[in-house]
Amino acid sequence: MVNGLSVMRDEETNSLWDHVSGECFEGPLEGKRLEFWSVSLTDAGTELAAHPDAVLLLSDHRSFISTVMAKIAAPFLSFRNKKALLFPRFRKTMHAQVDPRLPEGEQGLGLRDEQDRAKFYPLARIPAGGTVEDKWLGRKVIITRNASDGVAHAVWARGGEPPKQLLTRWYGFSFTYPDCEIFSS
Repeated sequence: MVNGLSVMRDEETNSLWDHVSGECFEGPLEGKRLEFWSVSLTDAGTELAAHPDAVLLLSDHRSFISTVMAKIAAPFLSFRNKKALLFPRFRKTMHAQVDPRLPEGEQGLGLRDEQDRAKFYPLARIPAGGTVEDKWLGRKVIITRNASDGVAHAVWARGGEPPKQLLTRWYGFSFTYPDCEIFSS
């Protein structure tokens, strides 16, 4: 863990990777970057409402840590929870103070481009079941927030393709993109 964020390690080279930016920060592949895929989060009910034929797979495997996390920490870590609980273990990994422009646990949609220009859209500024439009990097972006699961998604107005995006907490996004813009409605 670095800056309160999970770190990925590849088994081939034992290199360490930032899971937000996809950049290798330690090991033989340092400086390389993984291909980025935007992933949409939702809940089972919302997915089934949108895609009634969807197949949902459940695993009955539970490690000790996942069992403890599910019972104790999951309610605090949920993407629906407005406040984040940052455990002392997380804080010990932080190399600087969290950017004070927003509350550290503020949930939002972070966008970034290939040059690591980034903008954070706090969920509190996007109405549930509503849409906001913004101009970023000379393009119009449309952010819609689903009423049933509370998740925000972005698409470019022209072309409809999604920009690179991540539903995240402010502290993690601001550590990864310290000079990012913040959307204000």
